[in-house]
Amino acid sequence: MYAAINSDGYNVVLLFHLLTVIVGTGSAFLVQFINAKDSDILERASVQRIVGLLIAPSLFLGGVFGGALVGLSDDVYDFSQLWLTIAGVLWITACGSATLLFRPPFLTFPDQSRFQRPLTAVLHLSLVIMLIVMVWKPGL
Repeated sequence: MYAAINSDGYNVVLLFHLLTVIVGTGSAFLVQFINAKDSDILERASVQRIVGLLIAPSLFLGGVFGGALVGLSDDVYDFSQLWLTIAGVLWITACGSATLLFRPPFLTFPDQSRFQRPLTAVLHLSLVIMLIVMVWKPGL
């Protein structure tokens, strides 16, 4: 056992989990305001490049750190628990939609701009439901 709940090792991983989730989720919701048609905060191409570098990798790392927390929890949490199963499915959905929507510059995908609204809706909905699942933990 390397760490138990509330140990220093567990808390460091928890800090990284929360930090990456905040950056990824915050960026996903903030970009909608920056990309508004009347917004001249930044050039749209620059915004897409910055967001592409932030959202998908942050959400991916947030899930990786979350999985590490389950492993470090000393059998308090287990992947077979309903709330972690739901969160895992939503995490994969959020990462996939964020990757397709914002196309990080280190990956090449065909242009998905015609699916921008549905992908944005899926991303935001999965993040909100994941937050609810993480707070109330159904099945725990």
